[in-house]
Amino acid sequence: MRRLLFPALLACAFVRFTEAEPADPRRRADLLDSIKRVDQLTLREHIFFLANDNMEGRETGSAGAHKAAMYVLEHYERCGMKPKGTDGFFQPFGEAPKRGELKDGNTIRFGKAPKLTTLDYEAQFRPAKFAAPRGALGEIVFAGFGIEAPEFAYNDYAGLKVEGKIVLAYDHEPQEASEKSAFDGAKPTRYSDIRVKAETAKARGAVALLVMRDAANHAGEKGIPDDDELGWPPPADAADVGIPVAYLSDEAAGSLAAATGRKDFGGFLKKIDETGKPSSLDLKLPASLRLSATPPLLGGQKNIIALKEGADPELKNEYVILSAHYDHVGRGNKQNSLGGLGKIHNGADDNASGTSGLMELAFALQPLVHKRSILLINFDGEEAGLLGSKHFAGSPTVPIDKIVAILNMDMISRNKPTAINVGGIGRNARIDQVLKTVSARYGLTMDTDGMDQYLQRSDQWPLMEKGVPGVFFFGGMHGDYHTDGDDPEKSNVMKMKLITLVCLVFLDEVANGENPRK
Repeated sequence: MRRLLFPALLACAFVRFTEAEPADPRRRADLLDSIKRVDQLTLREHIFFLANDNMEGRETGSAGAHKAAMYVLEHYERCGMKPKGTDGFFQPFGEAPKRGELKDGNTIRFGKAPKLTTLDYEAQFRPAKFAAPRGALGEIVFAGFGIEAPEFAYNDYAGLKVEGKIVLAYDHEPQEASEKSAFDGAKPTRYSDIRVKAETAKARGAVALLVMRDAANHAGEKGIPDDDELGWPPPADAADVGIPVAYLSDEAAGSLAAATGRKDFGGFLKKIDETGKPSSLDLKLPASLRLSATPPLLGGQKNIIALKEGADPELKNEYVILSAHYDHVGRGNKQNSLGGLGKIHNGADDNASGTSGLMELAFALQPLVHKRSILLINFDGEEAGLLGSKHFAGSPTVPIDKIVAILNMDMISRNKPTAINVGGIGRNARIDQVLKTVSARYGLTMDTDGMDQYLQRSDQWPLMEKGVPGVFFFGGMHGDYHTDGDDPEKSNVMKMKLITLVCLVFLDEVANGENPRK
């Protein structure tokens, strides 16, 4: 079999790349920080979420594909990526999708895939009117009443690390009904105000605040309080506190407690009220939330386009694209299935794997400093004939002559664990050299034999036809391709991590080096 001249596989290849240290000691610290962020456990969570039965195969235009699109969009928001579609992160095409409702754009989830709990907007949580309309991701820490009051010698945050985490706190203040309370007796102080709690959490480095009802002092009250502070969406001229803030219903708080193995948090509340002393705890429960003041596009066919802007004043107007399609074939029909007609085709390898890698790159890219801008594009409609990539190539959201390269990932989790098929080799000397250097660094074997037949079948091709230098990572065919057997349990997340690392270093090389188009 004809191959590029890369080093032979090493038996210890996985051990070597998990350390994620480039061989060249002169590599920049920011790149090393980015490399260390690529995590196989997160990749596993993404692929299990995207290839779950409740996505019903992510057929383009379906409700399942929309769920997947929102999951990707929320992740990009949390990673600080900027929208570069025609409607925020989305670039709709085909029949115009409908505009949804606020409940479609406001979400709170906690737990780990596949055991994720999703809360219902308004019924189980309600944003504060001063909340920042954005996403947040982190582990939940319980911070009592969320109060830091030195004049009352009280601090729920003492000894609690909350930087980069989501704070969970009770409404009001300790011993609220007691005349003996250190907090000015039964008269509420400013620390009982949710906004003050939010400002304190933000000052401590928290990325979001969730508030629960103080049941000990408000027994018998049900539902989310009818409070002006919880009006949503906020007034157009309202100033937010810089982090998302939401009030949880009793039911939602109970579900959250159950996810940590507890009946409720009442024991902590009782202890604080009886002693007047804080009782905080790191729950180590992963969670994410997204608050939006405008309803999102709902359903329909749509690409997802995210931007990380370059640092060079001139070169930031040039772009490197990394892409993957997120749609699959739904329940499978005679036209698109090779087995299991009418059954859910989860498409874990094809292409929840590439989509997961793209999402992990959004997180890994955060500390990276690069001259050119980077676009991450999740194409829709690939299975229906490259519809999304054809639309982008015909109506790009950046000048197409400023796109210096595209690397597309399609099916990266199966077959040989340290090998990948590559299409497009031999068409651009600069890209060939980058791939040779990067793959050698990580012990990745690149096969090119037979790839000409696949090059025009994936999403890099419409841009290559427009003159954009492109390459295509493809894990190869297997017996579960386009059947109901392509499930996440069969995916090799170690291989996904390896390919993601190679893509990351490829991006860094092309975003900082010579322009492949010259």
